[in-house]
Amino acid sequence: MSSSAEISGASEAGRGASAARGLRIVRLVLWSLLAVLAIGFFLLRFGVLGGPSAPPPLLELPAYKLTDHRGAAFGAAELRGKVYIADFVFTTCPTVCPRLTERMLEIQRRTDDLGDALQLVTFTVDPENDTPEVLAAYAKKHEASPTRWTFLTGPLGEVETVVLRGFKIAMGKTQAPSGMMEIFHGERLVLVDREGKIRRFYEANDPGIEEIIRDARLLLKEG
Repeated sequence: MSSSAEISGASEAGRGASAARGLRIVRLVLWSLLAVLAIGFFLLRFGVLGGPSAPPPLLELPAYKLTDHRGAAFGAAELRGKVYIADFVFTTCPTVCPRLTERMLEIQRRTDDLGDALQLVTFTVDPENDTPEVLAAYAKKHEASPTRWTFLTGPLGEVETVVLRGFKIAMGKTQAPSGMMEIFHGERLVLVDREGKIRRFYEANDPGIEEIIRDARLLLKEG
């Protein structure tokens, strides 16, 4: 018969072997992880794996021609070859429009290094009142860059075609409980590539601004 000492010794030996096997497994896992990380770094370093990329095209804008805040014809043809960010406001809006314009101004400031390669375009959703002269005053008031930020107006039907059918942004008028007509419109920003294709819609909040600036820079790097 085996003595208790022999049994205890065998048990200790078994536990020791188990611990050794566990340690070897842990080491193997750690070395495997290090190898994966090293390979990933190598692939990224030498461009085998792609880094962040701009969002893919969603839809193509139709050709359009409106009037800018200087009174000149301006539209898709003038923006061809440029990456641009669009928003939709009206100058007498007391609520969301000032915030949208402030967001566009923030984008202008934070992308100053890009020069006129990145354009900002604001479409009025109240073209019957927002004439080129009114838009010019609005642009000046909000310190819009004369070379990078354009404000567009035009006949109501043409503006609606561009905004509603092209950008898929809501706009219109509704009767308030007071009986007065109120203007409503979408509040998203839109990123458009050099070929006039919408890449993505963004919320006009802090995360949205970060994302649209990042994606605009990525688009410009695409060449």
